[in-house]
Amino acid sequence: MATNQQQQPTEDMDSIQCVEVTSQVIMKITRNCQDELDKQLDPHVSGVLLGLINENKRVLEVTHCFPLMNSDTDESMEINREHMLEMERSLRSVNIDYQQVGFYQSTYLNTHCDRNFLDSVFDYLEEMNEAIAIIYDPLKTKLGHLSLRAFKLSSAAFNLYKAEKDFTAEMLRDNLVTYENLFQEIPVVVKNSSLTNVLLCELGHVQDTTSYFTLPTSSYLEKSMQLLLGGLDEINQDLLKINKYQKSVYKKQTDMMKYIQDRKEENDRMIREGLKPLPEEDVNELFKDPAPVGRLESLLSANRITSHCDMIEEHVKSGIGKLYLADSFMS
Repeated sequence: MATNQQQQPTEDMDSIQCVEVTSQVIMKITRNCQDELDKQLDPHVSGVLLGLINENKRVLEVTHCFPLMNSDTDESMEINREHMLEMERSLRSVNIDYQQVGFYQSTYLNTHCDRNFLDSVFDYLEEMNEAIAIIYDPLKTKLGHLSLRAFKLSSAAFNLYKAEKDFTAEMLRDNLVTYENLFQEIPVVVKNSSLTNVLLCELGHVQDTTSYFTLPTSSYLEKSMQLLLGGLDEINQDLLKINKYQKSVYKKQTDMMKYIQDRKEENDRMIREGLKPLPEEDVNELFKDPAPVGRLESLLSANRITSHCDMIEEHVKSGIGKLYLADSFMS
């Protein structure tokens, strides 16, 4: 949870057009994740992003970061809160950017889009208007492709989630919220100093160009397909719940109409016999509506499926040319 002064997000939430991350921040994030892997601890690490917002250029600059421990218990959350305050005081004393601009989190194969991630992004946006979440994928980075993506909750999704923690189909329809615009992805630009650019230029002349001909690994694609099939199973389970809900609604309406018809026939018979008819009753009190099915989990599952499809497409597209080239050499 951020500790800055609370602000209510407005339409300015969509003003940031780019996120500039220094190479020092990227090295700290990768080092944090690698250290946890070396210790055989939880590889899903997280931390706080510090920087500033350039309103003129509509750019969010991330200049510093520090890790946090996994806050699964109240004690660890309190430790993280004290650590954040201490880091803020220390950075302020040495004249380093200490304004919180979001958080970072490591994930594997774009599996970050879940309820916990949504809650974290929402909490940070409640504290600061332009908070972002940077997602780092160590597995894809290990294959030679730096995976660093920045997300924030869209304005429509934020207002809807603020009003109701679980979405119904009517709420999504009225607010025009879909799995495609649930999160807003912001382009990430790596910003280096002049000396770093000179070093990279020198390293570019001595790098091994044979790595460009490395064929894509099948294990990466296989794992992506397994996650994609798992997401489809989740969607299928949600569809079964929706079908069950629709059957309950149909049964409720059928029973209500039958009750009204039977009550009308009974009153007509009593009037013919000269008896006083039965009093009218509120049928809505007798027949309660079934609990609606929440669509938030379906929305998150659909978002993950889209990410897996895009990831598979990118992975296959980068290797299909190499496969044709290798086949021509072999033949």
